[in-house]
This record gives sequence, C-alpha cells and structure tokens, in this order.
Amino acid sequence: MLKMLFNFALAFVVLQSAERCDFADLFGEDFSDGVEQEKVDNTTYTYKYTCPIGSNNSVEIPNRLSAACKKNWEFFARTYGCNDADNFSRANTLKAQCP
Repeated sequence: MLKMLFNFALAFVVLQSAERCDFADLFGEDFSDGVEQEKVDNTTYTYKYTCPIGSNNSVEIPNRLSAACKKNWEFFARTYGCNDADNFSRANTLKAQCP
C-alpha cells in the first residue's frame, strides 16, 4: 500500500512538471519527429491581365514558383478568368506540371 502511494505521488509530481515545460525547454530546439521544419516562401505577386472583352482582372501568384511555373499559373488564371474555354485543357495541363 505504501509503495502504491509512493508511485502515485511520484507520477503526480512528474505529470505536474511535464505541464510546465515542452520539448524546446528541455532540449533547446523544436523539431517535429526529429526533422527540422523548412521555411516556405508564402509571399505572392499580383498578376494583372486584360480579357479580350476589355475587363481588367488580377490574381495573386506564389513567388516560390519557378519562372516557368509562374508563366503556367498566369496562363491558367488568364484562361479561366477570361472564360477562354478553347484553352481550358491546355491551361490545366500546364498548371498540373507545377506544384
């Protein structure tokens, strides 16, 4: 009985101390599953285009893309934004080549 009470008290102390610190407090760095988190560029630029009917539109495109992928995304945005149904298939194919 005394041994069980001691184990309960020890478990209580351990659990209470665990609430006050986290992985970074113990080891100085915060890793998820031992893998350091990669920084991702979430910035965008505004792509502006004019449709054949004269309407002006804009859309945000991620900066993290390569130059070729930026062009593919721009083509996709312009194609769908201007409802250019003749190029929907090509726009989907080009955009699918990029992340």
